[in-house]
Amino acid sequence: MEIFKEGRSRVLTGSALALAGLCGVMAALAVSDLLTLLRLNSTSTFYLFMARATVPTEMPPLAALAARSPGLLFAVAALLWLSGCALALGVWRRAEWARRGAAAMLYLCSATALLALLFPSLIVPAPLVYDGVSIAPEFNAAVKAMAFYLRLVSVLGGGLCFWWALLLDRGALRGEFQKR
Repeated sequence: MEIFKEGRSRVLTGSALALAGLCGVMAALAVSDLLTLLRLNSTSTFYLFMARATVPTEMPPLAALAARSPGLLFAVAALLWLSGCALALGVWRRAEWARRGAAAMLYLCSATALLALLFPSLIVPAPLVYDGVSIAPEFNAAVKAMAFYLRLVSVLGGGLCFWWALLLDRGALRGEFQKR
């Protein structure tokens, strides 16, 4: 079995294999974390502990969703990593279904990055300010740094995902895939 077959893009082959390995490891970690969380959720002590837990009032919406239903968050993460691994292996084999699925997933990632760029308050909490006075300057500095890095990663990661999606969807790489 030849990994880098003649006449195929070596960059696409190497990227697909690297992403398959990365997604496989991350899927295994996500499934392990999900099983740990499910074992933890099955104890009655966990529910008593969570009943007394307090949630900050100014929590970002996605953090509040993760706090309310962590099992759903871990299950979705495991599903995304598993599908990324399957799509990367399909792209390596140059299957048409994998090209379409990978392009759709990359478009979804770039749209998510655009949403994070336009609305960072969904992920990053707001600075703590009362009547124009900073209540917690260190926290506010950390929040501003997080918002900056979120925007930077959104621009770079979203642009890269969009570029790869266009290459797979409309570029020269599309001709390497065959229907099976």
